[in-house]
Amino acid sequence: MKTFAVLLVCLCLGIASAVPSWTRSNGLEVNDQDIVAFKMAMKPQNLEYLQKMFWQISDSESPLFGKFLTNEQIADLISLPEEDIAKVESYLTKDSGKFCDVDVTRSIHRDYLLVHTCAAQAKVIFPNLQLAVYEKEDIQRKLLRSVALLDLAENLTFLGVPQELHQYLAGVHDITDVPPHYERFGLPSPTQPWLKSDRQLSITEIMDYFNVTQKGITDEALAADHPQVRQAVVELDNSAFVASGLAKFQERYHIRKDAVQKVVGTEEISGGTIEADLDVQTITAMAQGAQTWSFVFGGFATWVDVVEGVMSTEGAPKVISVCWSGLASQMGQSAVNAAETQLMKLGLAGFSWFQDAGDAGPTLNPEACDTFDSKYPSSSQYVVSVGGNKVVDATGVQAAWFRSSGGFSDYLPRLPFQEEAVEHYLKVTTLPPNPQGHRYQTGGRAFPDVSGFAAFYPMVYNGTFQAIGSGTSAATPQFAGIITLIQIQRYQKGYGPLGPLVQPLYKLKKGVGFDVVSGETYALSRSGCTGDILPGFKAAEGWDPATGLGSPKYDVLLEQLLTLGEKTGN
Repeated sequence: MKTFAVLLVCLCLGIASAVPSWTRSNGLEVNDQDIVAFKMAMKPQNLEYLQKMFWQISDSESPLFGKFLTNEQIADLISLPEEDIAKVESYLTKDSGKFCDVDVTRSIHRDYLLVHTCAAQAKVIFPNLQLAVYEKEDIQRKLLRSVALLDLAENLTFLGVPQELHQYLAGVHDITDVPPHYERFGLPSPTQPWLKSDRQLSITEIMDYFNVTQKGITDEALAADHPQVRQAVVELDNSAFVASGLAKFQERYHIRKDAVQKVVGTEEISGGTIEADLDVQTITAMAQGAQTWSFVFGGFATWVDVVEGVMSTEGAPKVISVCWSGLASQMGQSAVNAAETQLMKLGLAGFSWFQDAGDAGPTLNPEACDTFDSKYPSSSQYVVSVGGNKVVDATGVQAAWFRSSGGFSDYLPRLPFQEEAVEHYLKVTTLPPNPQGHRYQTGGRAFPDVSGFAAFYPMVYNGTFQAIGSGTSAATPQFAGIITLIQIQRYQKGYGPLGPLVQPLYKLKKGVGFDVVSGETYALSRSGCTGDILPGFKAAEGWDPATGLGSPKYDVLLEQLLTLGEKTGN
């Protein structure tokens, strides 16, 4: 699987952190033989029809629920006719070999052409292109991009793509745009005053809170060669878990000793990282015995690349847990739209994507310190966004974790099935200050959808036991693992995968389990910003931007999801 890297810095608890930006290099120059990799985005066909189909196949009240599509069916609907794709391919390769070869590969749905060539040949393809080297303080490698950075929707004419090809193309990726900054999990300091009331939970206590049990799950089902009994974590930045750390974690907490079955991705794995260790240890603890995979992406991967990598892998697990996200504002509307189309296709194929909400409260926009920014893909329409809660030591009651991100997207609309829950919250709750309506808007996609434990999660890192694994990076694989257990139970009874769950969760008559009604979040400052930490959103009865619909109870979810849809016979 071809991947390009994405890199990030760690945002640690209570420490202001600037978002590193890409800048033109003063000392590094572009060499003619430097590798240039980019994607030609073909204009997607039948997009409105596919969006409508997504909401039908994921609507638990629709007769089309669970009628997922194959990759070939998606490709036939979304791709241009063969002769139109061939015209673009011919343009890309007509001068191949002048300076170096042009390698063109079609994406699995034929809606992208993946191109690898050299810098000199790229200038032949794009006659107006001037390349430069970009640097970022947290990255030790060159990034080649255009001297001028433009929105994807505007770059065809700028690059000199012939006018007659514009009717087939939506834009060129990875030439006039730079990778966004991605944030991942970091170790907090246990001395922070915010954490004094937070209880450190054992794995057994967490499973008791969630009512998790292996009852009814057979060894035969766990051993089945079927995507429905598998789960996966997605890692960026060449991040990998440490197998010996996983084994030590399982031994310490008396968890079934299961190795990760498969690692898919780059061969440039950098070694163990706290994010990858936490993801794998958590999801294997929640769904013990399930077959677990790890997708590892390197280079400068975008969400388009990630979804392509998952969907093009034969037998890929149907439950996906992802704990890497960035700011929607740094991507821009065109890049968000492109990623949304990819995530929609993933759902159409029957995948359940669980995404961490983020760990900076209602995240502040780095360009406007008093404005809330939405995380992405945490605020995607097509994923289940998972926020964080904690257990208050004195009472044992679940409350919102103060760093859990959440709020309202400025790039994507509120989902229709969220309307009642969100309007209820807006009416009954005191909202954070919103000077002149500038700090945040409430009309966009509301997130998170659910929550899990995000404070002091036990784990093994660097060979030692830690009880300070805090973040929605812990909460997300918790929820995903619980859904995996339900998927296995459905498989045993002849039901197919649940697929995208964002819509069904809002329609559950008995809710997701436990409604978190206390606690609140805070917007953490970044360097360059002055003033106090800003208040965020309060937890409340029903949905709220701190904990979503609440935290899971396995038995409550199993009862409502076990027999949704028709039997498929697997």
